Amino acid sequence: MRRILDAMVASERGKQVFREWVQPTAIEIACETVTTEMDSMVKALSTASSVKQLTPKFLRTWNLNDNVVQPAKTFAPNLVRILFSAINTDRALKRNKKKNSDTALYSIIGQLASRRSQNCSDFAGPMTLFWWKNGASRESLEVLQNLGLSKCFDSAQTIIASVADYCIEDACIEARDPNGFMANWDNVNISTSDFVEQRSGGPAKVQSGTYAILYRIRNPNPRAMAIGPLLSRAEIAPDLDFNLDVCPTLDQSINTYCNFRAYAVRVLFRYNKGFNDYSTILTLQSIPRRRLPDDYMTHQLPVRLSTIEENSIPGNLAVHHDVFVRQLKLTPAELSKKAILSINDQATQALDRGCKAIRAFDMNTFLRAQVFQLGIGLFHLCLNLIWAVLHSHRGHETTEGSLAYFFVILEKARLGGKHPDYHSLLAAFMQILDGLLLDAWRLECGSANLSGFAATKPTPEQILAMADRILSTHAMPERCPSTSPVDDIHGNTRRLIHDLLHVAEVTHAISDGDFGRVEDLLGNLAMIFRGAGSKNYCTEILYFMHNMKYVWKGDGFDELVRDNMIFKMSGGRGKGQGVDMNMEHNIGKIKELFAARGVYGSWDRLANISAAIDRVPGGCHYDWCHLLCPLCMAASLGASYSGTGHKDVDTSDLVWRVARKARELNLNTPQVNREGKATPDLLVVGEAALKSSTLSTFNKKRRELLKGIIEVTEEDVDEIPAMDISINREEES
Repeated sequence: MRRILDAMVASERGKQVFREWVQPTAIEIACETVTTEMDSMVKALSTASSVKQLTPKFLRTWNLNDNVVQPAKTFAPNLVRILFSAINTDRALKRNKKKNSDTALYSIIGQLASRRSQNCSDFAGPMTLFWWKNGASRESLEVLQNLGLSKCFDSAQTIIASVADYCIEDACIEARDPNGFMANWDNVNISTSDFVEQRSGGPAKVQSGTYAILYRIRNPNPRAMAIGPLLSRAEIAPDLDFNLDVCPTLDQSINTYCNFRAYAVRVLFRYNKGFNDYSTILTLQSIPRRRLPDDYMTHQLPVRLSTIEENSIPGNLAVHHDVFVRQLKLTPAELSKKAILSINDQATQALDRGCKAIRAFDMNTFLRAQVFQLGIGLFHLCLNLIWAVLHSHRGHETTEGSLAYFFVILEKARLGGKHPDYHSLLAAFMQILDGLLLDAWRLECGSANLSGFAATKPTPEQILAMADRILSTHAMPERCPSTSPVDDIHGNTRRLIHDLLHVAEVTHAISDGDFGRVEDLLGNLAMIFRGAGSKNYCTEILYFMHNMKYVWKGDGFDELVRDNMIFKMSGGRGKGQGVDMNMEHNIGKIKELFAARGVYGSWDRLANISAAIDRVPGGCHYDWCHLLCPLCMAASLGASYSGTGHKDVDTSDLVWRVARKARELNLNTPQVNREGKATPDLLVVGEAALKSSTLSTFNKKRRELLKGIIEVTEEDVDEIPAMDISINREEES
């Protein structure tokens, strides 16, 4: 028989006759084969027999190769071959070296399996979240379901609710870890449609609530988390003394000075190509104090957003019960054993202390809110520091050397008005600082310009000596009485450089993940805040310093706090951020999803989204890897990475514009008979205020707080206007 068939197909005519005869039978055989293979594929892609079984672990690790390609090669090889022939031409296979149809081929198999059985969720389930996150409408999801590329709209909501339940279960497990956990919370204001009719019983235009997140502790120490010793030390802790506790130590002062000097050197290198070879010399770099490892990533576990408003003492107490008792299913007795490190903005911290005062005599440490050991939110510290510097050095557009004057030079006059943007303001501050420092380098280098100075090939020692002169002559305010006429414009420039160096150092230290450098600055920052009239932030720093020196020190809680004051939600250097900044980022992502999905009318859906927006460490090299933002899925399906932020742009022309104007006006050189109005030396003014009244008032309030006494004094009322900087909540690419 085989020889007869071979002879028949040896000729073209015989081959044609044979094909016409065998085709119906061959098609039937192929259909039976494909049917058998697809039955196996459906089973292989039904590890989650329903959308409720799509666990966070499955979604985090999903990719086309492991979840579809490999099963298809194993269970449906003939179908793969048929589709491969259908999707590729002979010409494309021979000539096209770029085109690869594998993604489409195996996605078709996933579609077929999804349409074959409604219980087959391994492909369509994760794809549903992908479409949903990217703004697919209800109608679009229904069409995609008919194509086998998605589940229906109702199933999408079921997946989100189910994932939220799984995430809450993970948070409950984490909350019972013997190592303890961190937690913070913040208010969320969701704007409804502008066209919501204002009527009796109608929805409000703005709905407010509270969002909380748990965090896994880095370098945990179960012994340090015991709340009893912390409270005992708080009862007997001495008062803060300016010279012993607030004023920076010699070691801290030296390190801060060296890092100021390193910043001045970096400015020289950044804007002069002739110094490219110097950038790796260690003696010219900042001194690391307590930097996070480059590969470290913080693990967070959000919980459901609630409708409770935390902007009052009763509201904060209600948040405590909702998050820790209702959602995490812990009893007050269980919660009363260990400390909970909580790092929030200053307003929330003040309310938490109010909770401790009014509940001072309640039954246990949780109900008394004593388990919450309060850190300080570094993002809001930076935000208010920038506001304090802006308020003190704003000046007028016609005042030479003032911030408002430079804003005009930089064509950013809007920053001198109402509601300046935080990121734009910080960038402008750094451009002004860098420009003034470049002019100082020009004055001190001894060459006609900095290119000429680079050509002399100075040694690192010569560069450092020159940087020392710059700090001494141009960056440190003149504080010794002088009999010669005072040039207030020059003095204002020195004070501006001094204050901007503090802004630069604290923001760069946070970005580098180095809390040690931030801690070195705390004493100076307390004085600067007090000198600018920001009494509340000065007080917040004093509370933190007192805890670090007298309450948390002993069993290692102070070291634990130092290790967890800065987060890194993704690996790599320069990715550090304050704990409160991470909260702002999460709230920003939630609002994006709220807006994209149009779900303002359903708070339950918002709560599910907030709990399921978990960013997880590992398994993804992208900065942001949320369950509802599956970038790994996009990559496995062939899409290129698209960040939500922006790349750094070259603003050197703006920096040189400041440097040229500083040279033109001789801002870095004292002039005779130049009139101006002196700005305050914030460090000196703040030191005097702390010594005269602020510190004694703080010590008295701290002692009274332990007794449940709350007294509002003049030190609780800021002299500076309320912070008016807008925050554009966005992720960094």
